[in-house]
Amino acid sequence: KSVEGLLKGKTESVTMNLMTTLAGNARLNSIVAITDDYIKLMKAKRGEVEATIISAEPLNKSQTAAVSDAMQSQFPKGAKVVLKTEVNPSIMGGLQIQIGDKFLDLSVGSRIEEVGRTSV
Repeated sequence: KSVEGLLKGKTESVTMNLMTTLAGNARLNSIVAITDDYIKLMKAKRGEVEATIISAEPLNKSQTAAVSDAMQSQFPKGAKVVLKTEVNPSIMGGLQIQIGDKFLDLSVGSRIEEVGRTSV
């Protein structure tokens, strides 16, 4: 089946053109990366900053709000912080924060590792 046959009547013409072009250039396997990049561009245009908070245990609503408020003060006025939370028990406590290509490790696990590397 052709791309047009699969998508006809189900998508906008812009999407159909993109998919047809990708198929014609044997690049359909790139659609996930293209979509991810497009999402990043749209979030930047809307002033959204995506941050991932990793904690040893699930954060409750007040903890999540406190982290969000603290992070909001680090960005220009009007920027919207979009939080994604993850749980990783191996960090033992504290938080790890990923914002774009920046990573802040405030975890207990990393502090223990740091002390272990320090010569006495």
